[in-house]
Amino acid sequence: MRIVDIIPANELIRLARHYHELAGVPVFVLDSKKDVVAWFPQDARASGLDIRPVHVKEALIGYAAVPSGSGGSAAVIDFIAANLALVAEKAYEMESLAAEVARNYEDLTLLWDVSSKLGPGLDLERICQVLAEEVMEICPSTNVSVMLISEAGGVEGERPFLIPKVSVGEDSNAASTAIFHLDKGLLGYVFEKKEPLTVCDVKSDTRFEGFPYPVGRILIVPLVVEGSITGMVVATDKLDGNEYYSPEIRLLSSVAQECAISIKKALLYDEIRTMLFKTAEAFSFAIDAKDAYTYGHSKRVSRIAVELASELGVEREDLDWLRLAALLHDIGKIGMPDSILNKAGKLDPEAIEKMKDHPVVGARILEHIERYREIAGWIRHHHEHFDGTGYPDGLRGEAIPFSSRVIAVADMFDALTSDRSYRKAMSREDALAVLRSASASARLLDPRILDSLEKISGRL
Repeated sequence: MRIVDIIPANELIRLARHYHELAGVPVFVLDSKKDVVAWFPQDARASGLDIRPVHVKEALIGYAAVPSGSGGSAAVIDFIAANLALVAEKAYEMESLAAEVARNYEDLTLLWDVSSKLGPGLDLERICQVLAEEVMEICPSTNVSVMLISEAGGVEGERPFLIPKVSVGEDSNAASTAIFHLDKGLLGYVFEKKEPLTVCDVKSDTRFEGFPYPVGRILIVPLVVEGSITGMVVATDKLDGNEYYSPEIRLLSSVAQECAISIKKALLYDEIRTMLFKTAEAFSFAIDAKDAYTYGHSKRVSRIAVELASELGVEREDLDWLRLAALLHDIGKIGMPDSILNKAGKLDPEAIEKMKDHPVVGARILEHIERYREIAGWIRHHHEHFDGTGYPDGLRGEAIPFSSRVIAVADMFDALTSDRSYRKAMSREDALAVLRSASASARLLDPRILDSLEKISGRL
């Protein structure tokens, strides 16, 4: 491990200049092989040097040096070496953190990519709606309900239960709010056997557990994928008064099988998506928790950004990536000193300049993950201004990524409507007035996105 692998050469030159200004002597930085990699002044000669080793995690990464007999005391060179070691250790910790974040996200990204390749049709509600309508079309019934297995709240060792996802026909309100246990009754029997069941008269079947709506005849078709049940389709009382015949049951079973595969994929997709965003939320809360006044800020910015983009017609898949970027827009603050994040009152100019590093640091953390390189760019530019006066790159207008412009509006709006150590939260109306005024004089924000903010502000 070399010092230039941890601290970039241009940063080492800046540090050498800083040490030179403090000590008044030429300063050199050497790698672990004692080759000079940075120095200041630029016309200094690297001969007859007093050197001190620089270690990170007990590993030698380089040396700090000053010319022998230049007036630099042992205390000065010791200070330079110790300070350089401290800077290198902080940089190494940041790199380690970036690598850890990358490892945590790589597994989730793999799952996300697999689910994305499944293409459209992963809307669970829509799949269940289609299934219910198909069953109703094949066998017009008083009620058709698609019910999904739920483990939530179950006690270990007990069977799960069914929760209706979609219900069509009469008594749909009663059916859609019911919970059906699978430890007994006709539903429990189908859960055990994994085969369709029809009963012509439930009153004569002692297994019937009772439903919260009238039932005479019933057909239950399990949704089975790879030997496990994901749910059931329950049809009750054909409208023509007849029983459910075998050809109908076979046809419905085929339709249910096709939909069961899609439901399983949709459930997996939702699980992966939930896991991804829960992880992102955990990171955002960890960042926000460093400052009591910004706790929950990232989640609020994410919600506002998604509302804004929805208003502007952004597609759902793109909304998901925007939501993720907004949740992580301040991830670069994880490297900011607590003395800056928790400082009471407004920051001094030096602290402000330090805070301006956080979009770049955040982008560097996420760009380690190939799938997130685009949103890393969004995070890097969320403090750019529409007139080109922002940072870090001074981008202007449409050159700023659209998602960065959306996050910028959401970020500033939430900052104004939240308490800070130096002021109380503004009302929505006052915050909008401030943003309008600032944009009118300096055009800090995209006017089109600001117009959308005014339209949706009532529901924020």
